[in-house]
Formats: sequence, C-alpha cells, structure tokens
Amino acid sequence: MTPVSGPARTSWRGVLALAAAIVVAASAVGFFRAFQLPGMDATGPMDSMVSPGPTGSTADRRLHGMALADMPEMFVAGAALLLALGAALVLGRTRHSGAPGVPVAPVVVPQPTVRGRRTTAMVATAALTIDISKTSTLGFVIPGLRTEYGIDASTASLLAVSGLSGTALGALLCSRLAERIGRRACYLLATLGFTATSMCGTMPDFRGNVVMCFLMGIAVGGLAPMLITVLSDLFPGPGRGAAVTGLSIVATAIGYLVASGSALWLEPVFGWRVLWLIGAPTGLLLAAAAAVIPDRRSTRAPGGPADDWLARNTLTTRLQWVFAFSIGLTTFGLTTWVPTLSRVGGLSLTTANALLTGSAVAMVLCAGLLVLGYRRFGPTGVTVRLAVCTAVLLLALAVSGWAVAAPWLSAAVLTVALLGVNTMAAVFLPVAADVADDRSRGRAAGSVSFFNRLGGLAGPLVLSLLVTSVSEVLWSGAMLALLCGSVAAYTSRRQRVLRKAGAG
Repeated sequence: MTPVSGPARTSWRGVLALAAAIVVAASAVGFFRAFQLPGMDATGPMDSMVSPGPTGSTADRRLHGMALADMPEMFVAGAALLLALGAALVLGRTRHSGAPGVPVAPVVVPQPTVRGRRTTAMVATAALTIDISKTSTLGFVIPGLRTEYGIDASTASLLAVSGLSGTALGALLCSRLAERIGRRACYLLATLGFTATSMCGTMPDFRGNVVMCFLMGIAVGGLAPMLITVLSDLFPGPGRGAAVTGLSIVATAIGYLVASGSALWLEPVFGWRVLWLIGAPTGLLLAAAAAVIPDRRSTRAPGGPADDWLARNTLTTRLQWVFAFSIGLTTFGLTTWVPTLSRVGGLSLTTANALLTGSAVAMVLCAGLLVLGYRRFGPTGVTVRLAVCTAVLLLALAVSGWAVAAPWLSAAVLTVALLGVNTMAAVFLPVAADVADDRSRGRAAGSVSFFNRLGGLAGPLVLSLLVTSVSEVLWSGAMLALLCGSVAAYTSRRQRVLRKAGAG
C-alpha cells in the first residue's frame, strides 16, 4: 500500500475537519428546527394525540415527526459523515504502510502526566456516561412511541431489537476500525455518528425510527469498549480493575440518571421524541473533546506473572463471552421493561420516572461501596450477590401480587432490582479489559461487548415474545438474574481450583 505523503496527509486532515464541521452544523440545524415547527405531524394535527390547551401549554410544545423531504440537513449530515470516514481511512494508511512483509512497529505514546491522566479519565468517563444513557433511553421511549403510533408491545420491541443489533455490530466494527485509524479518529467518528442520528426524534413513522435507531446503535456500541480500553491503559498496576470498574459503575449510574431524569423533566413537556433529540448537544460536546483521547496505546506497568496467569486462565475468552451474554440478557431484558412495569399499578408518567431516577441516584451514591465490594469479593463475588438479591426481589414481587395492588412498593422494588442489574452491567467489560494484554485489549473488549449486546438483543425480544403478563416478566427476570449468578459462581469456583493448582 502506498504511504500517504506529508502534503497529502495535511490535505486529508483538512477534509476530515471540514466534514466534521458540516456534521456539527447540520445536526445543530436539525436540532433547533425540531423545536420550531408548528404543532402538526405527518398525518394531521397534534390534537389527535394530546389534549388541547392554551398557547404555550404542554400540548402545544410537544414535538412531532416531519416528512423526510423537509429534513435536508439529515442527508447532508449523513453524506458528511461518510466523507469523514473516508478521510480517516486514507489517513490510517500511514499506520500500516511499509516494506512488504515487514510489520510496522506501533507508535507508543508516553505515559501522560497525572493531570493529563485525570483529564483523559474525566472525558472518557463522561463519554461512557452519554453512551450508556443512549442505550438506557430505549426503555423510556417505547411507552410514548407505542401510544403515538398505536402499536403493540411486540411491534414496539423491534425498536429495541434494531438499536441493540446496531450496538452489537458497532462493538465489532469500531474495535477493528480503531486499530486502523487510531482511537482518537474512531472516537470522533462515533460521537459525530450518534450526534447526527439523534435526528431520529423527527422521524415521521415507526419504520424510520427503527432504521435510525439501528444507525445510532452502531455509533453508540463502538464507544463503550473503546472507552473502557482507554481507561484501562490509564491505570497501571494491580489496582487497575477496581479503578476502571468504579468509573464504569459511576458512568452507568449517571448514564441511567441522565436517561431517567430526561424522561422525568422533559418528556411530559415535549413528548418522547425529545429523548432522542438531546443526543445532539451532548454528542457535540463530546466530539469537541476528541483531542483529549489518546491516539494510541500507552505503556503501563504489568502485574505479576502469577496474577496474570491466574486471571487469564480463570476468565477464558469463551467464558467471558458466556458471562457477557448472560448479563446482557438480564440487564437489557429487565431495563427495557422496567419503565412499563412501574406504570402497571396506575402510577403516572411523572411518578414512575421519578422513582426510576431515584434508582440512578442511589447507584451513584453506592458507587464507593460497590468498589469496596469489588476489592473484597472480586467481580464474580459481587455479581453472585447482586444476582441473588435481584432474583429474590423479583420473585417476591411476582408471588405477592404487589405489582398491581401496591404500585408504590412495586416501583420501589423494581428500582432496587434495577440497581443490581445495572451494577452487573458495569462490571463485565472492565474485567475483560483488565485480563487482556496490551496488544489485544481493544479487540478483546470489542468481542466481549459484542456478546453482551447479543444477549441484550435477545433479552427484550425473548420477553416480548414469550411473556404475556406482568408476573411472567418478573419470573423471567428472576431466572435470568440467577443465570448470571450461576455463571459468576462457576467462574469463582474455577478460580479457586486454579489457585490451589498453582500453589501445589
């Protein structure tokens, strides 16, 4: 492959910058236009979906869909994003150019200063937070989307299937793309991608939402494993696992808090579409911070040989895949249904969202305790305990009938269960990155994330197709939680056996 010369490389960098600027401008235009259009959707007046009210009331401020012909900025953003991808691929040639048959040694960036490491950790954690919030938003969008389009739960689940399919594909594509064009360029493309696709909030019909949700999922799915890899490289030594897990727990909690808080404060005023549209300003902020993301892998101080041997032989690649898949089944299956379940007993939209927001706040406050639990029991020990507690709560809720008879108590139990499953979701990816060596960490995190997204894809789909009542959803959630606990318990037992074998 012919290397890219210096002047040509500068030109292609200019093309990349110009394309990124066009995506930013088009996304900003689409965002503001969505709030300025009159109260008319693709089929008729908004009065058919919301109660009439005086000018400036909640009814008048609800967002709506518009015809594709009225959204030229969406097509401009899409074309500019493809141009940015092409420019990044051309620039990535230099990384792999050289004499035939002679591998090119990767350029290793020196360890950053303490201040630089903290800045990078803050930006990466913030990006992970927004990434998680976009996935969590699915559960809050579905109830309002069903009401507007008049579709049943099985049809609405196609939105979750589409989005999670995109995240699974994105996890694989971005982990390999980052090796070719560098993490910084890959991060920029991913943030621009979900910024541009946030315009799915103005799609006129359900099919358009499904397609755009898939495209958004590709961008969102690639960010999480890449950001966990960046964080893992920042923290050398044996404390890396606990540090990255702690940041992952905080990001998961705040991400769900952003999603539930947006549903609590914005959805009653603007409708469900605003939950997609707010991805534009948050994505633009993250894209502006791309310069902070390290372009290549940083050196680190490795752990002891005995510790590395024990970790890699305990959590084999296939076992990590099973572990991630089972956690995906549980977390995405339950998380997608919790906003709907919390309203079964007659709770209002605002009350249900407030309780779910409280769950996210509790998770943020408990992050320190969870990190201590990680240090004390290890990732598998924490997962077993959380899985058992979640299963017991869901089974008690199913057997007692509180889900319908006592909506407040039911919602409180669901928030605690949600705390448990979201914490389990925050554990598996940092563990995979911690176990992998420097050269394969990105691909390892990407493949494990792929299987987690496959589990997440199966979770909502299986529940929507196989369960027909609230109690069946609760029973299914409890069984899935016990499945996670069983895999974690097997892993813990395997570790004990290997430790004894190594000592002998």
